[in-house]
Amino acid sequence: MEKKKRFLTLFGKALNVELVKMPGQIPFKMYQRHGYKASVVFYKGYDKFTYHKNVLKGLRLILLKDEGKFMGLDRSLLKFLFKYGKKIDVLHRFHYYPQTMVYVIIYKIINPKGIAYVTIDNDLEGLKIHPYSLLFKHSANFIRNFIAYNIIEPLFLKKVDLLSNETRQGTERLKNLYKKYANKFFYQPYGIDETFIKERNIRVKNFEEKENIILHVARIGAPEKNQKMLLEVISKVNLGDWRIIIAGPYEEADEFLKFVDEFFKKYPHLKEKITFLGNIEDREQLYNLYNRSKIFVMTSNRESFGLVMVEAGYFGNYVLTTNVISAMDITDNERCGDVVPIGDVEVFARRLQYAIDHPEYIKEKAERMKIHVRNNFLWEKVVDRLQEQIEMLRK
Repeated sequence: MEKKKRFLTLFGKALNVELVKMPGQIPFKMYQRHGYKASVVFYKGYDKFTYHKNVLKGLRLILLKDEGKFMGLDRSLLKFLFKYGKKIDVLHRFHYYPQTMVYVIIYKIINPKGIAYVTIDNDLEGLKIHPYSLLFKHSANFIRNFIAYNIIEPLFLKKVDLLSNETRQGTERLKNLYKKYANKFFYQPYGIDETFIKERNIRVKNFEEKENIILHVARIGAPEKNQKMLLEVISKVNLGDWRIIIAGPYEEADEFLKFVDEFFKKYPHLKEKITFLGNIEDREQLYNLYNRSKIFVMTSNRESFGLVMVEAGYFGNYVLTTNVISAMDITDNERCGDVVPIGDVEVFARRLQYAIDHPEYIKEKAERMKIHVRNNFLWEKVVDRLQEQIEMLRK
């Protein structure tokens, strides 16, 4: 009997929610669909991890003590690699950082036959700062930057086997930037776990069964989510019998909550229209919220992907978003939703008002979105593409 191959995602400091996003879903689906002995490495003490017990059954969660840094690298991850690197068939790591590059180089020295795969998970804003490398400055130290750009990155690009980016635009930009290694880059979006939905008999409601809810799911108060813009948009829209639900954990929220207080003083009639739910850990509860709502809005200044748009689209929401890097992929170039310029309150408000006033318009786009998500953004299909890349390397 052939020995099961080991797939390991080396992550580090994380919250429980990372398990139901790419750091947990990729290894879990590689176990579920392709028979790997799959694990993810997190640090203990930063959150209570539960999703691997009730949502991702079969995924092994390895919890390490955070032992601090050694020359900018995580001591615990280094020790783990040196001890177990030879036993890992596929090493998966996130982010195009110098630390990731060093871990990959060490792994490939320890285990030359192993496959090193890096998910870049970056909105590519760094290219505006340093157009010749995705490695924008991680340190003010000239010597460290010189070593990163001129020694570590070139060696990493030779050693690494696969590099993925979650948007088509981003993938093409990276292939053009690193032409010599273009064959190592491939498009790998985020997805939604349809198996989980089917196992729990969650039925996607049709448009007529849904409520007049405009939904926003994000980290509340995080500057890049730009929820101040969302409230400004709402103040310019005639909601009629529609209401707004904002869900997500509070993060760096003090300034935003002060803004909310001032907003409701200025627009007291909107207080009964807008509900802040806070964090929803239970995936079924969150999916129920998507299932009830008709419109999903996102006003972010930047996103590496924006998985919530895919989740909302799966449950038949019309998606209205700012033009973050993934917007055209997720809306299929606006065939399944609408995209407005980042920060443009007036245009966003006009589009939202049109959506509220034209139910047949948003119903048609939402139906297209459901098909688009099922064809392109299921975790099952995402990891099948990854496995194809791995098998090509093994030939």
